[in-house]
Amino acid sequence: MSQLTFKTDHEHPDLQTDANGYLFDPRIREVLARQGRNVDPGTEALAAVRILGKKLHVTMERWAERFGLSEGRFQILVRLKHQPTGRFAMGELAEMLDVSPRTVTGLVDNLERDGLVKRVDDPSDRRSVYAELTEHGRERIETLWRETTGVQAALTHGLKESELIQLRHLCLRLIQAMGVEEGKSHATS
Repeated sequence: MSQLTFKTDHEHPDLQTDANGYLFDPRIREVLARQGRNVDPGTEALAAVRILGKKLHVTMERWAERFGLSEGRFQILVRLKHQPTGRFAMGELAEMLDVSPRTVTGLVDNLERDGLVKRVDDPSDRRSVYAELTEHGRERIETLWRETTGVQAALTHGLKESELIQLRHLCLRLIQAMGVEEGKSHATS
């Protein structure tokens, strides 16, 4: 199993521990103080989630590049791997990945060029086209999937099961709250 490597950022201080034993990022507190804002747990938590999301995205992109893929192409292969038929309509893939149909078309173009995916017409609806995993694509994603699960295990190794469940729960609660806020802004626009 390969280990993920992170570029060390020497310009910023390391994380610190508060009086209650919880980690915090002094850079975030410094920025808030410069802006004349109060340091509040909500702002710090959302900043930490944003930083984590960005680091996960960058790490995933670098990891996928080692295999000649982008994160988007890898995500399509994963979706197809877990679909019993090995195929999805292009529009369904766009919805799942929360990207435009045009973006999915470009990603599938690259996967098709590499022989990992092929386009298949829907015999019952001439307007619908499926992306289908090829045998070569299935072999590639199986290899990548085994390594991915090892990397995920390494990232979460130091966390207790209860902490992982709490992390999942809190992330999903934030997603729910974002959905509510999006609903409010759509209702007023």
